[in-house]
Amino acid sequence: MAPPNSVKVLELCRVAPPPDSVIQTSLPLTFFDLIWLRFPPTQRLFFYDYPHSKTHFTHSLIPKLKCSLSLTLQHFYPFAGSLTWPPESEKPLIQYVDGDSISLTIAESDTDFYHLSGNHARDINEFHPLLPQFSILDTIAALLALQVTVFSNCGLCIGIATHHAVADGRIATMFMKSWASICRSGDSSLLPECLPIYDRFLIKDTAGLGKIYLNELVKEPNESHTESNNRSLVVMDPRAPPDTVKVKGTFELSRSDVERLRKWVLTRREKDKQTLPLHATTFVLTCAYVWVCLVRAEEIKKKKVGFRFSVDCRARLDPPIPATYFGNCLAGQKISAETCEIMGEDGVAIAVEAFSETIRGLDSGVLRGMEEVFSIAQPEEQEWLIGVAGSTRFGVYGTDFGWGRPKKVETSSIDNTGSISLTESRDGSGGVEVGLALNKHKMEVFASLFATGLKCI
Repeated sequence: MAPPNSVKVLELCRVAPPPDSVIQTSLPLTFFDLIWLRFPPTQRLFFYDYPHSKTHFTHSLIPKLKCSLSLTLQHFYPFAGSLTWPPESEKPLIQYVDGDSISLTIAESDTDFYHLSGNHARDINEFHPLLPQFSILDTIAALLALQVTVFSNCGLCIGIATHHAVADGRIATMFMKSWASICRSGDSSLLPECLPIYDRFLIKDTAGLGKIYLNELVKEPNESHTESNNRSLVVMDPRAPPDTVKVKGTFELSRSDVERLRKWVLTRREKDKQTLPLHATTFVLTCAYVWVCLVRAEEIKKKKVGFRFSVDCRARLDPPIPATYFGNCLAGQKISAETCEIMGEDGVAIAVEAFSETIRGLDSGVLRGMEEVFSIAQPEEQEWLIGVAGSTRFGVYGTDFGWGRPKKVETSSIDNTGSISLTESRDGSGGVEVGLALNKHKMEVFASLFATGLKCI
């Protein structure tokens, strides 16, 4: 087991929007938000090269980060507020009042920066001290927390945790890019494509999904609930890892790898004389290939295997809503297949077809089947299920605070959830970075299958 990451806290502080810059606001959660009410926070780590001393970090950089963060929060003020579920309210609310703030931790670490920011297998416990503490109680929950950790004369890491019921990955990334832009330029204004829109009337709940989800939430089992406290905001614990030690690693598919996968799948499909449209996108091909490698590495014995993913609905709603709508706007989807088929020679082609069939179904309405969204999150009997977090479209490697692009971005919230993570390749070449957490032996098997499979296509 790797030695623990030694982190020393230098400062615990609160950062608020500038005084009187935002009016008191209350935003109800929409049905899109309610889906994520009891999910654990979304966590990311941004590693940056920063060859400066601790003194330079504390005296020069931290004041600049605090000032730019305050200016950013006047645009993203709900993040400084809190989530509550008042007795008189039918649904939970985001509430902001003047003076509300977020938690910012300043720390230093003596761990090897280049080890943590690499792609090789590393103990997941080494990353946890770099993540901010996140407060979620029965009656009130924080919405965002940050931690900045310096590795003297090497680099720094910005850890972010966001409550998933308040914002999806698109919005969390937009916040980070906006903070980086203001820090880099010193200009507190944002371009229109970066300004969040808070109009809840944009979300039309014609099918009464909100009431369906609320009924599910108040009857959902939770260890903190009693008959008189079924409105608890406490999130569910990620499932305990079945293995005592997990490592996380990053695997890259280059643009040429994706193209070769696409040609291979299309060739296999022509043999079967299939004519329906195939969605052989980078996302689908990557998920399909990783899914197949994981099923084989895990030596799944269950009859079926499933894969969960989310679709951004902003452009698919009728009418479409702005890309900068603040909140969640995701529709959960699940595909499943026979384990023996995924393990077989044509496993990737079969997986791509399964993805394509589900995506074709979105043409008849992206909200179709959303009544059953809570059951999608759970595996069926005799089914092994994984999911995916993140997107290559977020452009997380464009988060430049003024000292360059991130050296590495890690999605830490996948560590105990059984999901994989996706980001675009750092070099902007059109490739994909895939993150996952497994026990050491299975990671070694997966790495071998991943590399060997690419050589064979």
